[in-house]
Amino acid sequence: MRQETINKKSVHPKNWLLALYTMPKFQEGEWVDPITRWLIASRAAVVIMSVISGLLGGLLVLVGAPSQFSLGLTLLTTLGLALAHTGSNLVNDYWDARHGIDSADSPRVNYGPQAFVNGEFTKRQLLLSTGIILALAAAIGLYLAYVAGPMVLVFMALGAAILMFYSGDPFPLKYRGFGELAVLFVWGPLMVGGTYYVQTQSLPLWVIIASLPYALGVTTVLFGKHLDKVAFDAGNKTNTMVVLLGETRARMTAKILVALMYLSTIVLVIAGVFLPTMLIVLFALPLAFWMWKIFSAPKPKTPPEWAIGWPLYFVGVAFIHNRRFGMLYLLGIILNIVIHYLFPGLQMPKLF
Repeated sequence: MRQETINKKSVHPKNWLLALYTMPKFQEGEWVDPITRWLIASRAAVVIMSVISGLLGGLLVLVGAPSQFSLGLTLLTTLGLALAHTGSNLVNDYWDARHGIDSADSPRVNYGPQAFVNGEFTKRQLLLSTGIILALAAAIGLYLAYVAGPMVLVFMALGAAILMFYSGDPFPLKYRGFGELAVLFVWGPLMVGGTYYVQTQSLPLWVIIASLPYALGVTTVLFGKHLDKVAFDAGNKTNTMVVLLGETRARMTAKILVALMYLSTIVLVIAGVFLPTMLIVLFALPLAFWMWKIFSAPKPKTPPEWAIGWPLYFVGVAFIHNRRFGMLYLLGIILNIVIHYLFPGLQMPKLF
C-alpha cells in the first residue's frame, strides 16, 4: 500500500485519484483541497476491497443465473457497500479515538490521518458526514429490500451490527479477537452473497464458497495491519486475534490464509464451479511468495527501500498482494462468462 505526496495548492482530480489509490500524506500546514482531505480521512483507498466484493457478487450471477443479472442492481449494491465501508472506517476511527487506542503518537497515524485525532475537521463535521454517508448506504439498502424482498434487511442488519460493534461499545469485536473473523464473513458471504441474493433471491452454497478466496485475502490485510502494531495493541490491552495468537502464530496463520486463497480457487475449478480460466489467479503467485517471505522473516530494524509509511511493513505487502489477486479473480470469472457465452454447451461436472 503506497503513500504519496499530495500536489500543493491544487484542486485537481489527479489528487482525488491519488487518494483513492494510495494512502497519501501531506505536510503540516500544506494546503490540500477539501475533497482530497475527506477521501484521505475516510481511508477511501481501502474501499476498493468492498468494490471488488460487490462486483464479484454481480459476476457470480452471470455464472449461476445469467438471465437474472442486472447491471444496475450490481452497480447500486456495490455503491451501497462502498458507502457503508467508508462510513464504517469513520465509525471505527471515532471509537478507537474515544477508547484512547488511536492517538497522535500511535501506529495508526502511519496508516493514514486519523480524522478524530489530527484536528483536520471538527468532531461535529465528522459525525455529521458519517451520518450522511451511512444514511445514503441505508437508503440504497432499503430500496434493494423493496426490489428483492425483506430478506435483504437481514443482510443489512448483520452488516450494521458488525459495523457498529467492530470497535464500538458494548462489545467491540476488534478488542476481543473477533475482528478478523468478522472481516472474513463481511467481505465474503455477506457482501458477495448479499449482492447475489439481491438479483436472484437465492444464496446457493457454491456462491458462499466462491466468495471465500477473495475474503481470505482481505483478512490477510487485517492480519498485516495488526502485526504492524502488535506490541502497541498488546500494551493497550487491545486483544486482536494477532495479540491473542502471539506474533509467531499470527504470522503463520496469515501465511496459511494466503495458501488457502489459491487452494480454494483450485478446488472451485476441480469441483466444476469455474472453468480452468480461474487459474489466471496464479499470476499473483510471485506477490504471494514475496508476502510469504516477508511474513517469515524478522521485521528489519530500519525500513527497506521499498517500504513506505514505516513502521508499517506487513500491511502494505498484504494489501498489494490482495489487490492483485482480487483483480485477477474478477478477470478469471469474466473469462469464464465469456467462454460460456461463446460455447453455451460447454459444461463441467459439478461436485456442489
